[in-house]
Amino acid sequence: MPRATERLAVLALVWAAFVLNLNANVLGALLPFLRAELPLQDGDSEILVAGTAIGTGIGALVVGTVTQRLGRRATLQLGLVLFVVASALHAVPGGFWWLAGLRAASGGAAGLAYSTASALASRVTPYARRGATMGWFSAGMFLAIPVGMPLTVALARAGWWQVIFAAQAAIGLLAIVLAARAVPAVADDERAARFRDVLGDGQVRAGLIATLLHVGSFLTVVQLATVWLDETGRVPRADQIYLWIALGLLSVIGSAGLGRLSDRVGKRAFVLTCSGILVVCFLVLAREPGPLAMLGVGLVLALTAAARTGPLQALLSGLVPESRLSALMGLRTASMQLGVVLFALIARELAPRLGFAGVLFFAAVCQVGSYAAIRFGVRRS
Repeated sequence: MPRATERLAVLALVWAAFVLNLNANVLGALLPFLRAELPLQDGDSEILVAGTAIGTGIGALVVGTVTQRLGRRATLQLGLVLFVVASALHAVPGGFWWLAGLRAASGGAAGLAYSTASALASRVTPYARRGATMGWFSAGMFLAIPVGMPLTVALARAGWWQVIFAAQAAIGLLAIVLAARAVPAVADDERAARFRDVLGDGQVRAGLIATLLHVGSFLTVVQLATVWLDETGRVPRADQIYLWIALGLLSVIGSAGLGRLSDRVGKRAFVLTCSGILVVCFLVLAREPGPLAMLGVGLVLALTAAARTGPLQALLSGLVPESRLSALMGLRTASMQLGVVLFALIARELAPRLGFAGVLFFAAVCQVGSYAAIRFGVRRS
């Protein structure tokens, strides 16, 4: 398709990634406040994190079936509409289990829409440029951190934490309009692809395992770190707004700015290098260094994790025919959320015994596993 059409489509999909990932990232900023507002008991924070992930995973697993009936473009719009409705319902007062149910429902809609948007972003761009495209797509996801988390903290401090979900719904309405106007109706080559057909490729299995370990450890650590920073007095919850602005903007820069580099040096080599850096970062943080050292390592961690996400997704997309992209991206999204669920449940057991340092050390182990999965399981560059 013409490059101008491609760019407009990518921008619309980037906006969709932004609003869909607001749903997960604002929760991390809310957790310290919800402990007092609802109030949350021990283990409830992990239930909210895991519930969102479970809903997202379920939504992702049905994307192939829905896409075969409606097409990718209509599936994206359906997912966004359901997401807007579920987000708006968050503004209705309720107790803990009402919120937990809405987290699962909004996660399901986000899983459906995000997987479809991922497939569309891969479909409209040739593989040679896909690292840059998926870097921008991931940048939209990471933009939710410097925008959503500070806004959430500000509203929560004023006692209006439900308003963030109403704003999320409004942003989702704009995403629906952009998707309808800018995303082209790509020739429908979606075939009935059973998950076992996609998973029959050993490289795909290795790529999904790498995604599960990487995303599950990184995203869960970021969300649970908000409570740890507040409880230890390192960064009180009222001051975390400045931290999330800095880390979020750095993540956007890393993802959007370094994706093109992965196309030049090779997506596989780029992902492996980033994995090694992440292992070192988590191990250093587990030693609980001083404030300045912790901040420096945190900045490197945010930049590297963000830079790795898009090229890893681009690398995975090149392992299957384009007719199976929706099924693959559904499995990818599900593996991400399974990683979050598993990591959150394990962290729930580790934290009381080993403290947050134990959680960080386990994250380093997960990143080693992610490196090994790509190093020994994926051959394409």
